[in-house]
Amino acid sequence: MFSTPYKVNLRWSDLDPNFHLKHSSYYDLASQHRIEMLNYYGLTLKVMEEQHFAPILMREECIFFREIKYADLVYIHLKIKEVNSDGSRWTLVHEFVDDKKKKKAQLTVEIVWFDIQKRRIAKPLPEAAANTYKLIMEEQEKPNSSDQYPGA
Repeated sequence: MFSTPYKVNLRWSDLDPNFHLKHSSYYDLASQHRIEMLNYYGLTLKVMEEQHFAPILMREECIFFREIKYADLVYIHLKIKEVNSDGSRWTLVHEFVDDKKKKKAQLTVEIVWFDIQKRRIAKPLPEAAANTYKLIMEEQEKPNSSDQYPGA
């Protein structure tokens, strides 16, 4: 599985009144991580804007296992759970883990590519998205692919 360790930098605004990571921050941090991962593979916001497409969420769910506090050292590991054969639909899992490798939360998203102009799911798949899909799938086949992403 594709895994990308990403160090989370918590902000004061990410906390709830109990000084724990508030539920909405998990979604925001995972979203930022996905965009940075796409950017790493060359699928930048500029490219998506120029080609009039973007990833959209069809489903998003978070399961909370342990609280995250401001002082905790936390990483997000991004894994591909499922992807269809042409790369137009993805199910991704974000695992929030601490420096002791204890799972704090698991956030699952289902994503499709959306044509911004037509306001519909993009068909055919935009070329830039298809190229990114190919790069990620090629990396999946490499040994130790989980260590390739420099997002830690």
